[in-house]
This record gives sequence, C-alpha cells and structure tokens, in this order.
Amino acid sequence: MLFHPDLLEIPADGSPPYLKGYRCRACGQLDFPKLTPCPNCWGEEFEVVPLSRTGKLYAATDIFIGQGGMKPPYSFGYVDLPENLRIFSQLEGEIGSFHCDDVVELTVGTIRIDSDGTPIISYKFEKVSG
Repeated sequence: MLFHPDLLEIPADGSPPYLKGYRCRACGQLDFPKLTPCPNCWGEEFEVVPLSRTGKLYAATDIFIGQGGMKPPYSFGYVDLPENLRIFSQLEGEIGSFHCDDVVELTVGTIRIDSDGTPIISYKFEKVSG
C-alpha cells in the first residue's frame, strides 16, 4: 500500500520515482508537502513539480526504541534538496552510518507494517554510493 500518493509518484513506465512538489500558480512558491492555501499569497491553485532525486543530509538520528509497526533500529533525517526545500524522511542504510552533508538519493521502500501485516510503502533516502 502506498502511503500518501500525493507526496510520491512511482511511474508505471519504470522511470525513477520522484517526490511531488507543489508550485503555487499565483506566486510561484514551491512547497512540499502541498500547503493549502499558499502561505505566501493565499492562492489555491497548484501545479505538481517533480523534485530533485538527490540532496544533502542536513541532520540524522538513529532510533533504537521504535513505534508500533516499525522494527528498530532505523534512522531518520532531514534532506536539503536543491529546490531550497528540507524534507524529513526515513533513511535506508546501516545504523550509525549517516553524517551531515552526506549526498543522498531518493528510494522507495517499506516504512512500516500496518496492523493487518500489510507493508506501507513510501519514500526514503539512501547514501549515494561512490
């Protein structure tokens, strides 16, 4: 099950997934997630803008005591995208391996398991190898 399809697009043609930014048609402000009305001009019409798939890790933390449906340990962080947006996200990778300014890339995976045992799929970021 896809968590919040208004945030993430997984193209059926096999193209890479992307986060959906929302640009106000009245003033051009770009937000993620969509803020209605636009906090800049109170506009209510938006266009979807595919956001960059890579960014820099602003901050990260490791979680060792998790919430229901999430098997600890896992990591969360804030990712700065080139569009001047900071995205909060679960991080995919080894615990303790994330550092400020790491280059990370969008990926898709299970973020938790719901009470029926169904995997909930959404966006994550992982380190760019190399």
